[in-house]
This record gives sequence, C-alpha cells and structure tokens, in this order.
Amino acid sequence: MTTPLQTRMALAEIPDRLEALRMANTPTNANRRTPDEPTPAGIINTPNANGGLGLRLDNDVNVVQAQDFVFSPLPSPDELVIRQRGRRRFTTTFSPDKVNGGGGAGGGATGGSSIRSPFQRTPTKNLQLTSGMILRSSPRKRLTMGSTPPEPTPMDTYSPIKMATTKQLWPGTPIVKKLKMDDRPVGQTNTDATLPSLLQGLSQNQLIDLIMNNIKSASDEGEIRTQLPTPDISALEQELHHAKRLIFKSLPTSRLCKKTDAAAYSKASMHLIEFKRVLQSQAKRLHDSTHWDALVDYVSMAWQCVASTPNWESHAHNAVRRQCFKLLACSCYAAIKHGGMRLGQLRLETLERNLREWSKDYEDVLSCVNALQRTLNSRSSL
Repeated sequence: MTTPLQTRMALAEIPDRLEALRMANTPTNANRRTPDEPTPAGIINTPNANGGLGLRLDNDVNVVQAQDFVFSPLPSPDELVIRQRGRRRFTTTFSPDKVNGGGGAGGGATGGSSIRSPFQRTPTKNLQLTSGMILRSSPRKRLTMGSTPPEPTPMDTYSPIKMATTKQLWPGTPIVKKLKMDDRPVGQTNTDATLPSLLQGLSQNQLIDLIMNNIKSASDEGEIRTQLPTPDISALEQELHHAKRLIFKSLPTSRLCKKTDAAAYSKASMHLIEFKRVLQSQAKRLHDSTHWDALVDYVSMAWQCVASTPNWESHAHNAVRRQCFKLLACSCYAAIKHGGMRLGQLRLETLERNLREWSKDYEDVLSCVNALQRTLNSRSSL
C-alpha cells in the first residue's frame, strides 16, 4: 500500500517523463538520414534510461546543427550583393521574423536593417549583355557594363583660307584678290599734307636723326650750319609764365589774409617746386645744346620771371627763390665762359647792365660780371 508521500512523488515525475517522450518522438534532420549514411555511435550506445534520454537529446541537437552547417546551400549572387553594400548594422532588438526572412542570424541582421550610410557605394551586378539589347544610359554605366561607344567621326573643319585657294564659296561670283597693305608711315604716303606740318609731329630726336641721315658729306654739314637760326625761346617763356600764374592762383584772395605769411606759403609750396623744375629743365636743355646766345637770352627773360614771384616773410620759405637765382647765375656764367665774343658786342653790353641790376636780388651774380669784364678786355686787346 502506497503512502500519500509516494503518490505525490510519482505524480511529480509524470510531467518530466512526458516531456522526454515528446522530445524523443519529434522528427529531426537526424531521423531523415539516407540509408547509406552511418548511424551515430552516440545514439546507438546510449541506454534507454532517464539519464540516457537527456544524453541522447543533446547528441541529437549537436548532430542536427552540424548537418545544417555542412549541408547549407551557398548564398545566391543577390545575397552576396546585399552583404557587400555596407557594414553590418545589428539591430538593438531581436525579431524572429527578420531572422527567418533574412536567411539566418547573419542574414537577419543584414537584411532586416534598412538603414545604410550615404557614403557607401552600392555594388553592381555583372550582367551578360545580349546582342539585341539597346543601351540607353550614361557613358560611365556603359563602360562599367562592358559596352564601348563608337568612335566619333572626324568632322571637316572650315578654313576660309583653304576654301578661297581651292574653290569658290559661291560659284558665279568674281574672286576678289586680297589687297596688299602698305606698311610705310602715313607721312611718306600722304601727299596732301605739307612737309612743315608733318615735321611738327616729330620729336626732337627724330628731327636730329632725319637731318644726320641726309648729310652725305662735310660740305652738306657746313651748308646746314650756315642756315641754323637762334633757338626760339617763346615756347619756353609761355611755359614758365604758366607755372608762375599757378603760384599766384594758389594764394588766398581774402583781404583779411596776408599773401606772404606761412599759411599762404603752405598753399603755394607745391607750385613753387613745380616752377623750379620747369626752370631747371629749360636751362639744362639750352646748356646741353650749346646755344650760348639763346641761353643768355633765356637768363634775361627768366630772371625777371623769378624776381616777380612772392617774397615770403620767412627766410626759410625763400629757399626755392634763392635756388632759382643761383641756377640762372650759373647758366649765365657758363654762357659767358664758353660763348665769349661769339655772343656779340651788343648782347654782352646789354648783359653787363642787367647783371648790375640783378645783384640786388642775388649778390653772387657779380661773379658773372667779373667773367664778362675779362671777355671784353680780351676783345679790346685784340
């Protein structure tokens, strides 16, 4: 007779035995073996006890997993393309539907995730082109897929020169010959203009070259020397007077302001420097040309122009004025020294009277008086 304790123990073992029987009768891949396949030794030698059922169950599971791994088919080309599209991104949540739909644990993680980096390149499948297939895509895609576009045919280039030499563009029209352009200067071909007007456009150096190229012998040079006139200084006088007018235009016009103080000098200083530059360039031009008579006439004209410039209250402001007087005095001394008696008796006497008056403006000009006296004494001794 069984006790209640034994009854409860027997009833407690019933669920475990039922679960073991259900797992033993469940068909697996191990039960679907081929007749030629050997029976695993672990299954045959396992006893049919309670402990033996658990060991047999573990062996069956291991065998099934090993067979699924060995006999699983290779992935398709589409599956390989999908796997190459980017790094695998495993989802944070586990979904059995995605696992089953993706073809395994690895396929589920790849196939179930639809997020892809925009910088990842999507691989393309190599397709076999058929003969009747017409490609309507970009040139890069055609080159990738193996199609080569036809080579462009060379287009005939249009050349007006070749067409004119080979054939006419419009048959029936007369062929116009190209006019030969004359590369000579206009002054040589323009016979309507006078020679003096053409010579006015030439520079000083061009005129010198023109004359020297036409001199054939010493007789021609002597003939030209006899016809040389005294340089005209009227254009130089106009330029110098224009520079002086700019000085006076810059001075204040109000009656309440003085025209010789520091304020007026600050406004006229720029024009004073320009006046000095014009005077220096003109005197140097006559000095370099060795026209001593024209240089003496220029000094007589320019001295009066410099003397009429403003005499400033400050001694320092009159520095430009003194420099101009010194420049004219040096030019006059050079003209007397190099010109000598070739300047003429009348011009030397007039210059002597002017020098004594100019000494009131600039005392150093008396050195020119001494040079002039030596020249006149030498003339009288002859």
